[in-house]
Amino acid sequence: MEQNTLEVTERSEVFEFTSLRDMVNQALQQNFGEIQLSNGLSTGFKDLDIVIKGLKKGELTTIAVKPGMGKTALMLSIANNVAIKNNHPVAIFSSERSSSKITNRLIESETGMSLDKLMKGNLKPSERDHVFSLVSHIAKADIFLDDTPNLSVGELMNKSRQLKLNNGVELIIIDYLELLTHPFTNVESREEQLNEILQEIKQVAVELNVPVLLFSQIPGHYPGNILNRPVLKDVNVSIAEHSDVLLFLHRSDLRVANEKGYVSNDIVEVVVAKFNGQKSDDIVELRFIESLAKFTDK
Repeated sequence: MEQNTLEVTERSEVFEFTSLRDMVNQALQQNFGEIQLSNGLSTGFKDLDIVIKGLKKGELTTIAVKPGMGKTALMLSIANNVAIKNNHPVAIFSSERSSSKITNRLIESETGMSLDKLMKGNLKPSERDHVFSLVSHIAKADIFLDDTPNLSVGELMNKSRQLKLNNGVELIIIDYLELLTHPFTNVESREEQLNEILQEIKQVAVELNVPVLLFSQIPGHYPGNILNRPVLKDVNVSIAEHSDVLLFLHRSDLRVANEKGYVSNDIVEVVVAKFNGQKSDDIVELRFIESLAKFTDK
């Protein structure tokens, strides 16, 4: 009888262990995992999350960028932070770059090595093991790529619904607004077309209850001195109207560097032009690692 009682006691005993991560976070009073946000996803950039409170479900966040400012690098840095580092399924719609080119950029950014060097295999054993671990981690990420040329907003909506239903996608990234086509036969001007497209994109965010991150390419220079930060009036009025959050990627140093012939620094500004439906003038600084085409916290 005593033996039976002892066996039951041993089988039902529960052991509790403390993780080292929890202890480190507790000791330093800082979370070294993902930043926890109440209604959305972390961008992976701590200072930016503090200002915009992350990428919120059901909201449209637009990042407007001039050509050559690092639009693709920022897009892939955010996708990396959300999907690869923090295991959230992400959909990327890009009519500008093929899925293979996006994949290559992700691999090169994460490994710090050109795809040519990786393919040739001229690596030391220690490098090979490290690279294999990184590439395996990338391959396991739930990133779904669509590079359909001339993607219509209707196709975008249908594919987004399918990805949400079948794959539980938690973030939709669109690169970029001006490449999307429209089926609206009664719309004549380009401004009206963009307005209709933006309404449909906002509907995707609300209907699927996921954040949508939309990139918009601004042609040419902003008016005035190139050192001036962009403001709301520098983008199409429909973009400013329909975006819950509107950001600008601002690199005046790069423009000055190109004109005067010296090397730019690695600090880039994210201008928060609109947040929570209100105008904003917050500035967040990020670091751009040009050799990796990658953005990080300052």
